[in-house]
Amino acid sequence: MKTDKDTSPPTEPAELRRLAEERLKAQRSAQATNNVQETQYLVHELQVHQIELEMQNDELRRARDEVETLLEKYTDLYDFAPTGYFTLDAGGFILAANLRGAGLLGIDRAKLLGRDFGLFVDREARPLYQECRNKVLAGQEKVTVEVPLATEGNRPRFVQIEAVADGSGKECRVALVDITERRLAQDLAVQKSRELEEINRSLEERIRQAVDDLRQRDQMLIIQDRLAVMGDMINSIAHQWRQPLNILALLIQQLPIFFKSGGVTAEFLEENVEKGMEVIDHLSRTVEDFRNFFSPDKKKVTFSIGEEIKRTLSLVAGSFQAQKIAIVVDLQGDPQAFGYPNEYAQVLLNILMNARDALVEKNIAVPVISIRAAEAGGTSVVTISDNAGGVPEGILDRLFDPYFTTKGPEKGTGIGLYLSKAIIVKNMGGRLTVCNTGSGAEFRIEV
Repeated sequence: MKTDKDTSPPTEPAELRRLAEERLKAQRSAQATNNVQETQYLVHELQVHQIELEMQNDELRRARDEVETLLEKYTDLYDFAPTGYFTLDAGGFILAANLRGAGLLGIDRAKLLGRDFGLFVDREARPLYQECRNKVLAGQEKVTVEVPLATEGNRPRFVQIEAVADGSGKECRVALVDITERRLAQDLAVQKSRELEEINRSLEERIRQAVDDLRQRDQMLIIQDRLAVMGDMINSIAHQWRQPLNILALLIQQLPIFFKSGGVTAEFLEENVEKGMEVIDHLSRTVEDFRNFFSPDKKKVTFSIGEEIKRTLSLVAGSFQAQKIAIVVDLQGDPQAFGYPNEYAQVLLNILMNARDALVEKNIAVPVISIRAAEAGGTSVVTISDNAGGVPEGILDRLFDPYFTTKGPEKGTGIGLYLSKAIIVKNMGGRLTVCNTGSGAEFRIEV
């Protein structure tokens, strides 16, 4: 066991050195242990930091690749877009342009920068472009305008400008769309429209002239038809007047005979005057019937079909008797119609005249015309038939066509039956048809 004397500093140099070396060795051992720990920590930190830097470097590389890809896409989209894009400063000078824009202006892109965009607009349209740019820079709203470009040669080029200011209001973004084909098509359409309007006006004038000519021709044919009918009527009246005139002539001729024989008495004169006045009254009625027959109807009225048949026959009876044509009338009741009585009578007369001409032309031995009138379901029905053998089937459907006739131009105008159907259908709202029966043709009037 050591005492206090054992812990006292050694007195021998050799021992002191040994102890000092032991102590230094112990200190170095402790210091080496601390350095190793610090070194390991620093190495770890460096390794972690290196990994962090590598990760950041990878992220930056990916971001750079994305930016380069987006830039490439943007450049491709901007440069090769089908629309021309420009960036203008506040004075209207070009700061940037894509390839399409340079192509529209017809100049290399490198030579566009710094040039006034307005110089590429047609001189007459520059005030409109300037107004558009001022509005954009002042109000920062999109403005659209269509202007022609200043181009060389005869072919114009039209563009649509859409302009908007940037956020600062100091620059102007411009999109240029080529609308040349559309404008040329519009101009061509306007030109064709004007030509079409001119053609229409010319055509209307020609149609109007043609219609006037046709109307004049129709009027002439109607007049000719009326004259032909009047000729037949006058011929019929002549037949009807011949007998009354003969009677009147006999009454006048017997006056001097009876006067010479002394047989002229008051009773004789009164009887002859009465007979003469009856004849004269009959002639007067005939003239009045003839005049009324051709007078135009002023308004529609309800009239008796039987009375119109009777009135029409009274005017043509003489000529039919001269041709030995018998007329048989079968009137059932008193059918009525609403319309124009004189026009209706003219229809009856036209049909009767056609039947008479057919009978005479075919030289029928016993010519007969049958007229039947009746009422069916509130409609008056009149049929007029003959025994002339009928109408050839090939022309049956053409009888009511205008200007169609089988009589030849010297005997017929082809307008009588056409006008008859127009009167019945258009003026009176009825029907007029024709068909063949066993013995001849039959006309049917429904009003």
